[in-house]
Amino acid sequence: MALVVSAFLYTLWNRDLRGSLHIRSSEAGQGSPVEQLPDAILGSGPIVPVFEGDRMQVEIRIETGRGSRGPARLSGSVGAVMLAAAAGLVPRQGWTTERTVGPLRRGPVGARNWVLESGDPLGLFHRRGPSVDSELALVLPQFTSLADRLHVREVEASLAAPRAGSGTEMFGVREYRPGDPLRRIHWRSSARHGELIVREFEPPGVQTLGIFCDPSPATPEVADQIARLAASEAWDCLRSGGRVVMWAPGVEATSPSEARSLWALLEWLARYPDQSGDLGTPPPPTSDAIAVTASRNADMDDALATIKQRGGLARAWVVGDAEIAADVPVQRTGLKWPL
Repeated sequence: MALVVSAFLYTLWNRDLRGSLHIRSSEAGQGSPVEQLPDAILGSGPIVPVFEGDRMQVEIRIETGRGSRGPARLSGSVGAVMLAAAAGLVPRQGWTTERTVGPLRRGPVGARNWVLESGDPLGLFHRRGPSVDSELALVLPQFTSLADRLHVREVEASLAAPRAGSGTEMFGVREYRPGDPLRRIHWRSSARHGELIVREFEPPGVQTLGIFCDPSPATPEVADQIARLAASEAWDCLRSGGRVVMWAPGVEATSPSEARSLWALLEWLARYPDQSGDLGTPPPPTSDAIAVTASRNADMDDALATIKQRGGLARAWVVGDAEIAADVPVQRTGLKWPL
């Protein structure tokens, strides 16, 4: 009886434990663009960028707030992989171990059903904490430069280069900054947001490229290929000094403030097509456009036709054999990557 009471009291004393997960590092897989990106771009991105095909080292940590504790066990899943780690003694400075997960698929990587368990050394009593779910990482799509491919350049070489513009086309809206002309204030948006909002116009000579993605790819593999193509076209445009806006019918487009951010565009593509938005979301105003699709979509066809009517350049990537109604140059590909 004394042994049982002692074990019960020890279990109560052993409950001041906390568990956590962290990404320590990543290991580049075959074709990962992380090794090709300049240091300036890497420095502006996530602390540990993770691309599809990479592996990542996950730190499993158990901490105590009141001196040494133990035993303890932390378990759950990262993506589709079950992980578990246990320590007989958790020192005051905490206890850690690492596990490798991967190769990873594009998209959010969830940490699901993570539970911290503790008890007494004899195993007579057991305490189980609440289950915790979180998003541990966002795996970005692979990409590469497509501008150097001869047959792409033959389809529409001028699309990758900035065109001279009048600088009078409205690109979007943003918050008012000191020095902005008062005539640019958008009064209706200002009233809705409760602060001054101004119109932002496209600067002369700067290309604003819209990349329009298939809203409902048939399979995850098709969605992955669409994301890779879109990311590659965005990379080429940004390197040439242009801006990029991502959009899909029924999906919220990236904001004008993200038009020069490679990481913001990659994050949008990492979550594609699982985006929330208004089904009536119109295509953003852009000077040129590229459709990346695997099926025929009336909204995308109309968006490409509008670009052409305004004097812009438009073309399309088609994954598979689908036909599109828009009269634009088409480049076809399968699911193989790199192309």
